[in-house]
Amino acid sequence: MNFETYISHTKLSDNSKKTYTMNYDNYLKQFENANKIIPKNMIDMIIEYIGTLDKSNNTKMMLIAILINMMNFSGYSTVDIKKIQTAMFETKKKQTIIRKNTKEQVLPSLKVIQKYMKNQLKNEDYRSYIINYILLNYNVRNQDLDCTIVFKAKDVNDTDNFLLVRATDVVYVRNKYKTFKNYGKKIYKIRSRPFTRACQRYVEAGDTRLLATNSNLTYEISKYTYEGLSESDYLKIIIDSIDFNTNFRKLDIISERRGTSTAVLISEYSIKVK
Repeated sequence: MNFETYISHTKLSDNSKKTYTMNYDNYLKQFENANKIIPKNMIDMIIEYIGTLDKSNNTKMMLIAILINMMNFSGYSTVDIKKIQTAMFETKKKQTIIRKNTKEQVLPSLKVIQKYMKNQLKNEDYRSYIINYILLNYNVRNQDLDCTIVFKAKDVNDTDNFLLVRATDVVYVRNKYKTFKNYGKKIYKIRSRPFTRACQRYVEAGDTRLLATNSNLTYEISKYTYEGLSESDYLKIIIDSIDFNTNFRKLDIISERRGTSTAVLISEYSIKVK
């Protein structure tokens, strides 16, 4: 099995290819022979090795997935290894239930986050206000916040993310986000005078990039959220505030804006569904 041949023939997104390559290089590359091939007789040893790693279940599942895909690509049977994968999925479900129970006890309410956002505007911390506003209203991931604030439509391209400030609104353009290949470019008109003014003042203060650095988006964004919460924590708080019986439509809106399925929102981000 040759990883370079496999990865070059997949239809994965560029980000997924980078993730696969990073994990392969860190953990599985060591099993290659001189010809950069992982021999078939090494598979059992690799499976045993993955099982002994002192890493999260998610990391182990990623490595098993890479191995399964390479085996499928090479025409090898995956019956036995898929049984191991199924067992990992069950372990993940149990861990998710524990995590949700914990989150339910420690996450603040939506009102607390909204108050924090308004206070950031009062304190003229425009970067924090803009980040929190987008997280709360458009339910985006970290990468979606890596954007540039501009005032002319000609400065908007088809590859990056932008906040195009106009006289009475801001156009939020997303070209670079996790599920772009599935959902395409997303454009939203943000008709909020406070938000528009915040974007104007932010640029007037001498900056056009919303994030100072994109080398570690999780860390960078956590500097401006309430008590350092992550974007996924914000999403959990928002979904927890929704009454599924009377306002399920809100989930559809979040699904469209984030670029993910409603089923994933419920299974991965709903604290109340265990």
